[in-house]
Amino acid sequence: MSPPAMVKMEDTEVSASNSSNSESRDSDPVRARFTDLCKNGLSLDENPYTQAMKLFKETKHLLITNASAIGNGTPEEAERFWFAFVLYSVKTLSEKNSDNSQLSSDDNGFSLFQILRAVKLNIVDFFKELPQFVVKAGPILSNLYGIDWENKLEAKELQANFVYLSLLSK
Repeated sequence: MSPPAMVKMEDTEVSASNSSNSESRDSDPVRARFTDLCKNGLSLDENPYTQAMKLFKETKHLLITNASAIGNGTPEEAERFWFAFVLYSVKTLSEKNSDNSQLSSDDNGFSLFQILRAVKLNIVDFFKELPQFVVKAGPILSNLYGIDWENKLEAKELQANFVYLSLLSK
């Protein structure tokens, strides 16, 4: 099973390096799966979709270079985590940036749980891997969402709340 997975990542690397022409974008299997998830899995409107694609493109090199360190190390699982991280970041940070603009908290139309269900991840695993994404994508998130992106993302607080609730439920 490893050789086909490696082929996928090699395809991704080739497509990422040639992403300037539309032909390679259309043949990029990772981009196609992300687009399908956004459009069909979550039914994103144009604005959240555009933001998600922008963050996806900006962080794609991180997925390619760090796939073996995400989740169980398979490219497929790394991709699912990365999709979830990108969508969660867009959801949370676009809400915080909107401040009475056209997006309110319900206008995005998707939640963390919908994201996790769509990418077939559980919340425990998501929170285990989230700090790694925050560290690696931090400079990109800072460029896109401002220097206070980490406070807006509230990842540490949400993770701590989840841990406390898990312990209380036991």
